[in-house]
Amino acid sequence: MRQHKKNDEVSVKAIAGSHVVLLGLDVPEERARNLLGFNILRKGQHDRDFTALDGGRDFAGVKSDPPVIQAFMWGDYRAEAATTYTYRIVPVSGTPANQTKGAPLDITVTTEDPAAGSHAVYFNRGVAGSQSYSRRFGDYRRFFKADPNETDPRKIRYEQFLRPEDVPDRAAYKWLSRGLEEAMLAFIGQARGREYSIRAAVYELTHRPAIQAFVDALESGADVKIVHHAKEVGESVMRTNKVATVTTSYTDGTVEVVSRGREFVRMIGPDPVARAANAAVAGVGVHDEFRREFAAMLIPRKLTTISHNKFIVLLKNGAPEQVWTGSTNLTGGGIYGQSNVGHIVRDPEVAASYFAYWEKLATDPKKRAARGDEPGTAMRDWTVRQQPDLVGPPPPDSTTAVFSPRSSAAMLDWYADRLASARNSVFFTAAFSVADQIMGKVTADKQVPAGEPFLRYLLLEGIGGLLKDKYPIMARHRQNRIAWGETMRTRVGDDHDLIETLTGLNDHVNYLHTKYMLVDPLSDDPVVITGSANFSNASTVDNDENMLIIRGDTRVADIFLGEFMRLFNHFQVRNSLNKLSDEDEAASFPLTADGSWTLPAYTVGTPEYDERRLFA
Repeated sequence: MRQHKKNDEVSVKAIAGSHVVLLGLDVPEERARNLLGFNILRKGQHDRDFTALDGGRDFAGVKSDPPVIQAFMWGDYRAEAATTYTYRIVPVSGTPANQTKGAPLDITVTTEDPAAGSHAVYFNRGVAGSQSYSRRFGDYRRFFKADPNETDPRKIRYEQFLRPEDVPDRAAYKWLSRGLEEAMLAFIGQARGREYSIRAAVYELTHRPAIQAFVDALESGADVKIVHHAKEVGESVMRTNKVATVTTSYTDGTVEVVSRGREFVRMIGPDPVARAANAAVAGVGVHDEFRREFAAMLIPRKLTTISHNKFIVLLKNGAPEQVWTGSTNLTGGGIYGQSNVGHIVRDPEVAASYFAYWEKLATDPKKRAARGDEPGTAMRDWTVRQQPDLVGPPPPDSTTAVFSPRSSAAMLDWYADRLASARNSVFFTAAFSVADQIMGKVTADKQVPAGEPFLRYLLLEGIGGLLKDKYPIMARHRQNRIAWGETMRTRVGDDHDLIETLTGLNDHVNYLHTKYMLVDPLSDDPVVITGSANFSNASTVDNDENMLIIRGDTRVADIFLGEFMRLFNHFQVRNSLNKLSDEDEAASFPLTADGSWTLPAYTVGTPEYDERRLFA
C-alpha cells in the first residue's frame, strides 16, 4: 500500500509491505538548512496513543524526547502484517538543547497480509546475526568446535553460536521463521484426501517438519510425489582384500607400501546432498499400510548438474491450482538461518506450467541431446519450447514462469537488459557472484535527465571469494549502493545482548540466499524477478531452476522492496561501523548538531540526493 501526503513544512511517502513500512521524507531546501531531523511517532489500530520511534542515536550530551532521527528515508521494521498504522512526522529545528517543533503531519497506511491475494509472499527474518536476536536469546549462546571432526588440539578452533534448538519452547525458531515455516507447512497441509495431489521438486530435503507434512498428506489419501536432487558421484573407498596391497609410486621411480590386505575400490553413490535427504526421509515414521506409497514418493533426479528447484504444486482432482516456490531450501538453515523467501502463486495457468515442468523432470531427462535422440526431448530444448526466451519487456500485468536448464544464456542476457532498462532504480540480490552480463550493466553510468534520481542497490552475501575482484569495480560507481552480510564486530565491554552471533545452521551461505531483482519498484509499473536461480550462467544453462517474472503488481513490489531495504540497511550499518576503530565509532556516533547533515541530500549528483528524490 502506498500513500503520499504533505503540508507546508514536510512531505511523506509511505510504502507498506507486510512487515515493513518505508517512509520517504522531504522538506523544502531552504528549511533543510536549519533542520535537526524528524520526530517519527507511530500509533497502531488498537493503540490509544502515539509511540515515538528511535534511531538509536542522539545529540552529544542531550537526551531528546521524543528521539530525533536524521534520515530522509526511514524504515519501520517492527510493523505487524495486515495492520493499520498512523505515522506522525514532526520536523525539528533550532538547537539540540532548544529544539523547535514544526507542524506535524499524520499519514495512515495498512500493511499487506502476506497470505492474501494471488501472490502470497513470506520472508523469514534472515538476521540471526542481530542485536534483537541476542537480546531475546543471548543467554543461550554457546561455543562449538568450528570443525566437529578435528581431533588435533593444536588445530581446534571454537566459534560462538546462538543455536535455536537450545532455546525452550521453539521460541527462537518461531522468531527466525517469522511465518515462513508455518506458511510452507500450511501449503502442504492443504492436501488432505484423495482429491488432492502434490508434485514437488526440491534440492535439499532435510527439514523433518516439512518431510512429515508430505507424509501426513500421503497418509490422508493424497497422491504425493517429490522429484529430489539425487546426483551420483564417484568416490574411492578402501576395503579389505587379503591378497591386495596399496602402494604409492613416486616420480623418481620409488614405490612405498601404504597398506597390506586392503584395496581402493571406485564406488558410485549419492552425493552429500542426496545422502542427507535419504537419511532424513528414512527417519520419518510412516504407517505400515502406506509403506508402498511412501517408497514411491521420492523420485531421484540424477541426470543434471544440480536439481536446484524448490517448488511444490498443489492439484485438486488432477487440476493444478497453486504453486509454492522461492529461494527456500527445505532445511533448517534455509528456514531459520540465511535470508529466504517463500512465494505462493494462486493462478491455475502458472501452476499448470510448473506441473508440466515437473512431469518432465520426473522422467529424469538428460540435460543435452545425444546423437540419435528424438529432437526436443533433452531438458535444455524442452524448457525453451515450454517458454521461449523473452525479448523486450514482459507483457503488462503478467506473471511469467521461466525454467532451466536452457539451450543458451539468452535469458541471463535478458535479465541484464531488464536491469539496464530501469528508469530510476534497481534492487538486486547476489548470494554468490555477479554474472559478467549483469556486471557490465551495473558498472555502466545510467544516463538520466538532469536532476532525476537513479540508483542501483546491490545486496551481497559478502565481498570476498568470487566477488573479491568485482566488488571494488562496482563500488567505484556512484549510482551503486552496496551492502553485504556480516555481523557487528564484538567490542571490548560488549555485554551479551550486543554480541551478534549466527545460528550455526548454514555451512556456505550465512546471510543472503534470496535471488531476486526489482526494476523500478517505486513506479506504477514495477517488475519483480524472483525464484531459485542465482542470475548466473550455471543457473541458466546447467541447473534445474525456476523463475517468476511479475510485472505491474505494486503490492508484490512493495513487499519485496520493504524486505530488501530492511536487510540492506541492517547490513549497511554493520559494514560502516565494522570499518571503524572503537574510538572512531564513538566520535562519529552522535547526531549532527545543526542542519549540515542534510547538505548531501540537496547536492545534485550525490547518492543521498538521489535517494531522497527516489523515495519521497
